[in-house]
Amino acid sequence: MTISMLDQMFLNLSCGHPVFLGRLQNQRDWTCACGKQTELSAEPYKGRLAKDLDTAQQIDLQQKAKGRTITRLA
Repeated sequence: MTISMLDQMFLNLSCGHPVFLGRLQNQRDWTCACGKQTELSAEPYKGRLAKDLDTAQQIDLQQKAKGRTITRLA
């Protein structure tokens, strides 16, 4: 079993707290546990999130191609 990179890589929010990429998929904004909101559909987060999600998904696809089973934790 291989854990998805979506559950291993994270993005630092505007407050500085990290959140795993998988939790941010298809989200326009995110409110951290500390209460600060990050607008994910605006730069610099939009571009960074898109790039990091693509990287994580490409790594998962490479692992699948090697015959490994990818498991999501969330």
